[in-house]
Amino acid sequence: MRAAHLPVAGSSLVEILVSVQLVALVMVVAWPVHRLVISATGPFAAGSTAVRTRAVRYVQAELEYLRSLSYARFRDPSRCILDGSVPFPPVRWLPEQAEPGEPRPPAPLERAEVRVQDEPVIGAAPDGCEPRRVSVLVYGQDPDRPLARGELLRVRR
Repeated sequence: MRAAHLPVAGSSLVEILVSVQLVALVMVVAWPVHRLVISATGPFAAGSTAVRTRAVRYVQAELEYLRSLSYARFRDPSRCILDGSVPFPPVRWLPEQAEPGEPRPPAPLERAEVRVQDEPVIGAAPDGCEPRRVSVLVYGQDPDRPLARGELLRVRR
C-alpha cells in the first residue's frame, strides 16, 4: 500500500505486471483471428495453397456435374449404340467447350481438360458399351503441369 501522504507519480510493480499480462493474453487470443484475416485478404491470398484449394474444389464440382449426366453422354459412338443425347468428344477443353450449367474454372485457373476413354477391363461388354473413365485435369499458368486431377468411372446401368 502506498502512504497517503506521498504523491502518486507512477504505477506500482503489481499494476505494471497485470497490464503486461492482460496485453499478452489479448494478443494470444487474437492471433488466430489475425492470421485468418491476413491470409484471406493479404498479399498472399492468391498463393499456391489457395490456388491449389480452388483447383481441387473445381475438380470436385466438375465431377459432380459429370456424375449427374447419363451414361449416353460418355459412350463410344462407334461401338455402343444408345438412343439419347450426343456423346462427349474424347477430349474437351473448358471453358471454351463448356455446356450450359457446367461449372467454369475460377479466376486464377486458366483452363480444365476433360478426357473420356475406355476403362481397360478383361473381356468385352456384350453390347459394346464398355466402362468409360472420365478424367478432369485443371491447369494454372503452367500448361504442362496440372494443379489438380480427379477421375470418375461410368458404366452402363
